[in-house]
Amino acid sequence: MRRGWVTGFVLAGWLVACRHVTPPRPVPAPPAAPEDEVSLEGGFLTVHVAVPPGPAGRKPAVIAPPGDHEALLAAGIVAVSYRVHWEFLRALAPPEPPATENRVGVWLLASPTPKTIGKSYLTFVAYDANEAIPKVLDYLATLPDVDPARTGIGGTSTSGFVALQAIAVDRRLIGAAVVSACGDYHRFLHLSNLAMNGHPLDLDPAYDAWLRTQEPIRHPESLVHAALLMVNGAEDRAVPLSCAEATARTFRRAYARRRLSRRFRFVVVPGMGHVLHARATDATMAWWRQVLAPG
Repeated sequence: MRRGWVTGFVLAGWLVACRHVTPPRPVPAPPAAPEDEVSLEGGFLTVHVAVPPGPAGRKPAVIAPPGDHEALLAAGIVAVSYRVHWEFLRALAPPEPPATENRVGVWLLASPTPKTIGKSYLTFVAYDANEAIPKVLDYLATLPDVDPARTGIGGTSTSGFVALQAIAVDRRLIGAAVVSACGDYHRFLHLSNLAMNGHPLDLDPAYDAWLRTQEPIRHPESLVHAALLMVNGAEDRAVPLSCAEATARTFRRAYARRRLSRRFRFVVVPGMGHVLHARATDATMAWWRQVLAPG
């Protein structure tokens, strides 16, 4: 009798274990952010806007590279990027002069002569900051999801140079998070391993004069309306730390003169070079949560 009870109990347990169990429903993915893309300036400028599903009403917005959009959207921030279609002008551009023995610099900062080192690169930076970003802001002001009083700009490397110069141009930008960039263009061209790499800087006088009108370090008072975060790697050779430190010293004094020292922060990441990955993301998102908070 006992043996039959045990056998039945084991068999019942086996049947229970083998029965079909309906797996739990997967957690639904969050709704995709509504996206919008518009062409401005006859197609020369494209603006891409992604709106987070919440909160309701007008939201803060940040102009930033596409790689930053996921973190921004997760924080409830409208993520904005843009593209200037320089390729439209290539057919109209004169042919490039043949390379000469005096050619200096590498990659984006390469130049046929030391007299104009980095000129093409910084011309593109200046156009984006002086012309493209204000047009992007004009467009954002027409969108019902965007709070124009809480709009910032972020960037890394080239887009960081643009962001830094843009806040000096347009006071509608209330904050900036700038990674691996600086505002001292002369020191940058002198020390960067992409430019003169420490060799003497001897620029064409007209180029030199124009550069002084553009580099943010020459007019720091024009930035202090915006809360500014700078993040740089201690081992960066493309944008050497001494360039960032010189920029930070000048900006810190400017903010202090206006009694706004808490609105400027300079972070140096030890042991890191030009690419800072998650260290930069963590710092910039903490900054945006502080700067773009309601009220």
